[in-house]
Amino acid sequence: MTYEYIDRAISHATNLSILDWIANIPCLCFVEAGLALVYASTSKLSTTSTSSVTGVYLLEEKIDCGNTKFTKFIHNVQYTPHLKPDHNGFHIAEFLVFTQHVQYIKTDGLAYISDYQGSNTLLTDPQILTHP
Repeated sequence: MTYEYIDRAISHATNLSILDWIANIPCLCFVEAGLALVYASTSKLSTTSTSSVTGVYLLEEKIDCGNTKFTKFIHNVQYTPHLKPDHNGFHIAEFLVFTQHVQYIKTDGLAYISDYQGSNTLLTDPQILTHP
């Protein structure tokens, strides 16, 4: 949603100096995730075997932070960056505050994502707030 909003704004821009600004837009996405289900057979003697789920695990893509640390950019009870301006991830936190604003406007105030955390490219464990 936010990157589509940005792309549309760029395509309508008349000021070519915006190119310097575009180069600093973070390229972020959420980790890939899935569920792993553990099944156990309920009958060993019957010719018809049935299975039931005995465990469920959430699996997420590993976040490789490289030379940086896993970072909390925005806390789920704040609408401002969780980092100080001199932190090297502050520009990402500011961008994520911008994404919250776009989400709030585009959903007519119904929802936005908070609790942004992860690396400089991958985010995980978001909270979708529906009663801001």
